[in-house]
Amino acid sequence: MIRLVASDVDGTLVPDGTSRINPDYFTVIEELRQLGIQFAVASGRQEDSLHRLFAPVKNRIFFISNNGAVLSTASRLLFATPMRQDYLLPLLRQCETLPECELLIATSRATYCRAGADEEFLRWLREEYRFTIEEIPDLSAVCSEAVKLSIFHEPGTRHPGIDLVEPWKGKLNGVVSGPEWVDFSDPEVQKGSAIRLLQESLGISPEETMVFGDQLNDISMLRQAAYSYAVGSARDEVKEVAAYVTKPMKEDGVLEILKTLAETKGEAAWQ
Repeated sequence: MIRLVASDVDGTLVPDGTSRINPDYFTVIEELRQLGIQFAVASGRQEDSLHRLFAPVKNRIFFISNNGAVLSTASRLLFATPMRQDYLLPLLRQCETLPECELLIATSRATYCRAGADEEFLRWLREEYRFTIEEIPDLSAVCSEAVKLSIFHEPGTRHPGIDLVEPWKGKLNGVVSGPEWVDFSDPEVQKGSAIRLLQESLGISPEETMVFGDQLNDISMLRQAAYSYAVGSARDEVKEVAAYVTKPMKEDGVLEILKTLAETKGEAAWQ
């Protein structure tokens, strides 16, 4: 029987960088909770954005935010993994030289950008992602609390942040989180690590876990569950790791599986 369901958000439940979610997800999450099945949102987004997106059920679910750096409920921080300063500060200075990029520093409490950041970029974050963003003159001022550094680059050309992933391997964990984003965090931080921590705290095994994702930062999470799904619109690398492939996000592929799970009262016998 399935006892834990976890899902990525952007590209899996909603179009990238939006807050347009099918309200039927809230209904089926409530149905699963009534069956004793826990639900966790696992995203690269900040916690505030996820609270707003899942407002109707936020007091009934777990939140894995910032790619696994923060594990929480709506009212309580459960776990957070900060970045090492001796690595983060040099990386930040490198990132500041990247052409046509915007930077974000996330802590367990807030997300910061440089003062003077592109106004359209900030509008997108605040109105579409529904982020809470604070503008500060120097991002190094909040590095002591940082759990994630994000590099934004307009899609269409190769993201320059990708070139920093390999040089920092072993010191910082760099992942592609979407067409516009490359994220860095502590090497121990992954969505899969946060899922494992949640499983251990709840006494739930990978065989009792179902997860959904679409991007490279979801792969570690897929490996932590026997019932792992890539949505039909996922990257090929993600589909190769997943045990199953469901319909694309635009066709609410995850919702279809969750409704079936509720109908079978937590049994994944239809596989």
